[in-house]
Amino acid sequence: MNLKEALAGALRGARAHQGLSYEDLAGATHRTNIGKLEQARTTPTLEKLDEIADYLGLDLLTMVTLAIAAQGEELPSEALQRTALRVREFEMSGGWQLVEEQFSDGKLIKRSQGKPKRPVNANYIRALKAQGFDRKTIAEKLGVARSTVQKYWNT
Repeated sequence: MNLKEALAGALRGARAHQGLSYEDLAGATHRTNIGKLEQARTTPTLEKLDEIADYLGLDLLTMVTLAIAAQGEELPSEALQRTALRVREFEMSGGWQLVEEQFSDGKLIKRSQGKPKRPVNANYIRALKAQGFDRKTIAEKLGVARSTVQKYWNT
């Protein structure tokens, strides 16, 4: 089952559990949108799903957990336990620190458009060049395009 269908089932179940109608969710979104979501004909933004979850007496994480559990045919508590382990691994391996570095004073740090630059590539390219390797060999060693090597060759 795809995630859109799993979310549709989670929304239907949560709405039925609360004894709510489409009209009862009108503060979160138009009733026709609820119908489309529950028929898996559209997908909400995270902000909209958060609003809908709030009207259902849930939060965003719970709503997403219900959908993931439905998709994986497991209990929501099992999905959360599995996720908690992955989150801990992410934190322990330094992933969370990298996420935190994307913000300053609670705001996302702006970056230039396009593909993010990889300063590590530049440093490796310079180091391999200093060791006497040619552009083709460096590209093969690093698994990057020759154009990437060329870009950092004279910097």
